[in-house]
This record gives sequence, structure tokens and C-alpha cells, in this order.
Amino acid sequence: MAIINSKQLWAERNRLAEEQRKAADDKDESKALVLQGQIEQLDITIGHVIEEEDALRNAPKPKQHKDSFGVRILGARDEFHGLEVGFKASAEVGPRNAASVVTVGAPTEIELEIPAKLPGVFQNFASTLIETPAAGSVTYKQRDKANESGAPATWAGVTGGTSATKAQVIYAWKDAVANKETIAGYVPISKDTLMDYDELLDIIEHDLLLDLDEITNGKYWDGSDSTHIVGIKNTPGIQTFTEAMGGMYFDAIRMMRTKVMRNARRIPTHVAVSPEVREAIDLYKTETGLYQTLGSDVYWGMQVVEDVSCPGILVYDSFAARRRAIHGGTTVEIGYVNDQFIKNELSILGEHTKALQVRYPDAFCLATQTDLDKAPAAAGAGA
Repeated sequence: MAIINSKQLWAERNRLAEEQRKAADDKDESKALVLQGQIEQLDITIGHVIEEEDALRNAPKPKQHKDSFGVRILGARDEFHGLEVGFKASAEVGPRNAASVVTVGAPTEIELEIPAKLPGVFQNFASTLIETPAAGSVTYKQRDKANESGAPATWAGVTGGTSATKAQVIYAWKDAVANKETIAGYVPISKDTLMDYDELLDIIEHDLLLDLDEITNGKYWDGSDSTHIVGIKNTPGIQTFTEAMGGMYFDAIRMMRTKVMRNARRIPTHVAVSPEVREAIDLYKTETGLYQTLGSDVYWGMQVVEDVSCPGILVYDSFAARRRAIHGGTTVEIGYVNDQFIKNELSILGEHTKALQVRYPDAFCLATQTDLDKAPAAAGAGA
């Protein structure tokens, strides 16, 4: 899942508009109305994303890389002469190559192939957040809605020569810290691998990066250590949705969208769902037998992110938080672990240091599937 952009949303809008035209031609008024609602919600999100894109265009631009991460670590293929023990290099993670296989040569005509570690079949929450570099843990100002009070009101004027006090409005911000955390892992390899460019490229770009990304995404969800990354579930100030919906997830998403827009005054751009919630929404049919989502990856104007780490549903504005890359990139290092020196083996280590910065916590609204599955109270109960 890449960072959301207006071109993607506009393409989805065109697709929905074409579906609506076909429904109108087929005299299917019910379907046409459902599609119209989706288009109207999408228009709201598109407007917000265009504004954020304009702001990003005016921000300092990171250096763009034309080569993949592995190539920037190993150098050009025609200049590669193998790696040595003690090798160390860092680079920002850029575009990935498609998953491939590691080919192990054999002195016979039989080709032995070892499948590379496959990327996860689901998307992840972390990849939807913009990432910017940082020098270390970041202290920043975070919106503190809990300590805000007052609102503009009519001034009572002057009575009996005494001027009435005007309404006091207090806006609050608090100091917050995006704690850094280093996530690392290593892969044992043979010494011969140090001379094999293709095998090294696969290990670096797939095995190492996929594992680092998966674990780091989990930190952005569940991190709770006060000295390391604090995940979005444990960030003070995020909104929660605890209504008993009886499994009506699609309805809950719309209600959560309203909650973010009303309380945070932000337009949600994404909705993260667990695979189980996504499956239930995809399979739900209206009374007329129509699938309510129509096979779309956009719910109520928001891009859908299917993440195995999501505990239910998270509706959020991806521009309200940022990933911070400490010292800019991911480091790849070669060395020995334990008794590898006498076994003709080494290890290739990958690590990066990240932080999560949440400026507007109330732009995130979380609901667990456990709460959403509770049956609503019967009408008139307790009367």
C-alpha cells in the first residue's frame, strides 16, 4: 500500500461514475443511489488529499533514488567483486523489486531453487503514513483536546456602566515525544554467498526488509514501552468507538468517519480493517441481493487497508501522523555470530531505527471487533 494520492482516488471516482452510468441505463435505481453516496464521500476525501499534497509540494524534498535498496547497498552489478567480513552500508529504502527466487548453482544439470521469503498478502498501516528523516527521538507539540475549554459567545455589552466579560477560549497543546526504537534481524549465510550478487540482492531486498517491515508495522500498532515506539492503539487522545453494532461493520465505519470529522475536524483518508472484518463486509448483501461495497477498495470515501495487526477497524487521516526514520535509512552489515567463524558461515544483519509522531491523536478512531460484534440493546429495553 503506497501513500494515498489524489490520482488514485480520482481513478476510483471515475470507476464508480461509470458503474453508476451503467446502473442508470439498466434502470437499477437502488444501485445507482448506493454509488452516488460513495462518490459524494469520495469527493470530500479527494478535496482533503489535494490540500495535503499541495502542502507536501512546498515542503523540503527528500533525495530521490533511481536504484532499488539492494543495488544501493551492493553497488552496480558490473562493479561488484564480492563482500568482505566487516562490510557495512546504509541506504534509504526506496522502490522494491518484485519477489523472486534465490538460485543456488549446482555442478549438475539439475537446478536447485530456494524460494525467497514471500511478502505478506495483506497491506499494512505503516506504509500509508508519510515518512520523514529525524536525528533522534522527536519532541513535538501535540494537540491536547482534553485540556481545551470555552467557545466564542455573544458579548453581553455594558450594563449599568459595567462591561461584561467576554467569552474565554483556551486551545491546548502539550509536549509529546516520538520515541526512537531500533529493530534488527540477521540471516545466516555461507561465505560463498558473499560473492553471489543475485543471492545477496534477494536476501537484502526480500528476507531482511520484509521481516523488518512486518515487525515495525506491529510496533506502530501495539508498541507500549514508554522508552520506545508507542503504537497508535496506546497513543493518548485517540478516539474509540465502542457502540454495539451486531457486526454491522460498514455502518460503523461511516459513524466513525463522522466522529473524526466532528471532533478532530480532519477528513479521514484511510480505514484499516482486519482480514476478518474485510471478509464480512465483502460478503454482506443488501435486502435486494446487492453486495454493499461493490468490490471497491474505497469505503465511504476512504482507502481500505487490510492489516493482520488491526484489532478491528481504524478510521484515520494519514496526514495526521508521520513515521520518522532516525538517521535516514536501513543499515546492512556482515559479521560473525557465535561459532560461525569455524563453520564457514557468516550473518548478514539488517536494522533501522524508527519513531511514530502523532500530531492529531483524535484524527484516529479505533474500534475492536469484539465491541463491534456485541448485539445492540433491544428497543425499549429497560423501560
